[in-house]
Amino acid sequence: MDKASQILNLIQPFVDQGKILPRAKEEIEKNINDFVLLYQADQLVACAGLKNCQEGSMGEIYSLAVTQSLQSTGLSSKLLEKLLTKAKKKKFSKIFALTKFGTHWFIKNGFTQMNITNLPKKRQQYFNHDRNSSIFFKEVS
Repeated sequence: MDKASQILNLIQPFVDQGKILPRAKEEIEKNINDFVLLYQADQLVACAGLKNCQEGSMGEIYSLAVTQSLQSTGLSSKLLEKLLTKAKKKKFSKIFALTKFGTHWFIKNGFTQMNITNLPKKRQQYFNHDRNSSIFFKEVS
């Protein structure tokens, strides 16, 4: 199975629960280099995308998922480490995520809750007010 299909399979239960926004396979394929992937026994068990916002040297985390059976095992911390390493290589000064769930995890991992005015201007235009996600920022050091 190709990587895009693996990512779709991993995030689908969270999409079904309304925790992650749906993505088309073509969108994931086009942005496959955004993704950080963690495997156990040749099985994709965690993923997250990190896209360049093209403004303010910021990156946006999206489609962050850890397979249900392995939650609370430290995989999300490993995923965050890899995201921060990727962010440093891309010379991002900050990373951010929009979420309806997992707010405790973001705060526990050093993110600060911010508001829509802290987002890059282009990203503000695409903010879904109906979804009303929380916005979390973290400095990349």
